[in-house]
Amino acid sequence: MTVSLWRIASDTTSWTAEDMAGKGAASSGSRWNHAGEHVTYAATSISLAAWETRAHFAKGMVLPWNRILVRIDVPDGVWRARELTPRPLPIGWNVVPEGMVSRSIGSAWLASGASALLVVPSVIINEEDNVLINPAHADAASITVARVRQFVYDHRV
Repeated sequence: MTVSLWRIASDTTSWTAEDMAGKGAASSGSRWNHAGEHVTYAATSISLAAWETRAHFAKGMVLPWNRILVRIDVPDGVWRARELTPRPLPIGWNVVPEGMVSRSIGSAWLASGASALLVVPSVIINEEDNVLINPAHADAASITVARVRQFVYDHRV
């Protein structure tokens, strides 16, 4: 049995939607990583993946049509070895835009090499989780990725 995680991504000139090398996050840093640190972000549900990617576009902006729904299948053993962020998290982990508190947590996890996966809360929906994937961890090689379909945002969001 496997656990499925989800991404809504796009093909670019530098990578494909199913690329798990973490190049996008490394290019500028993100909520849980500093620039230069390769990590792939995923969500535990399709709906959370949609909200997480929607947050990157300005309010009122026409949403892109070139998005792809990607399923990431994690073997049970890799999922069991996942690391969970300790709760409660420090004050400031959820500031917008993201800051040093959350980035330091993710960077420490990456540097430790302790696991291929780090489960972190969503800022958008605190009760739901995102999962960071360390592409440099040996267990990441057993994670499989599949392009599911084009993802078109509903015009109402």
